[in-house]
Amino acid sequence: MKSHWNERFLRKEYLYGEAANQFIQELEPVLQPEGSLLAIAEGEGRNALFLAKKAKEANRVLSIDLWDYSDVALQKVNARKGDLTIKTREVDLTTVTWGEDQYDYACCVYGHFDQVMQREVFQGLRQAVKNGGWIFGEVYSKEQVTYGTGGPRDIEYLYSPSMFLDIFATDFFKHLYVGEVTRSEGELHQGLCHVIQFAIEVRK
Repeated sequence: MKSHWNERFLRKEYLYGEAANQFIQELEPVLQPEGSLLAIAEGEGRNALFLAKKAKEANRVLSIDLWDYSDVALQKVNARKGDLTIKTREVDLTTVTWGEDQYDYACCVYGHFDQVMQREVFQGLRQAVKNGGWIFGEVYSKEQVTYGTGGPRDIEYLYSPSMFLDIFATDFFKHLYVGEVTRSEGELHQGLCHVIQFAIEVRK
């Protein structure tokens, strides 16, 4: 699996484009993240770089831990980050030990995991985020399998809104959207698609 992602990220072009995901761009001025943020499955870092730049422009202190499985992708992040406060780490989420109450924010955009891993990852994120912190992002729903405009073709790697409602049952959903959006993100995410967007305040 690692060699698969490394091979994809070796190309000069950015796999999902250089701009942040559209939902992340829309959400940033609402949340205005500051403090500490964990960005997982971040690939070439487009979302983390966007959030760090926006915080810097607004004189907000935001330190980002960026995790990805591909060391090739992380090299591309390090080449672009300049003086932004982003610390990259090569992480296999199937074996990671999640900390507790470490971060003010956590972000996941299109993390492609099977059904078991989806639950483990989001339970881990909830554990790692402090009380009053936020978990946000966008993933493909199971309906996406019929659209053919991006994401895994195996429905087992797509998400159900019920998982979010279950894991975050005691938390506050500031935003939960399940439905169609149009995306133009590199060559792999193009056209009308079906997503789940979430912005959840953790209440422990």
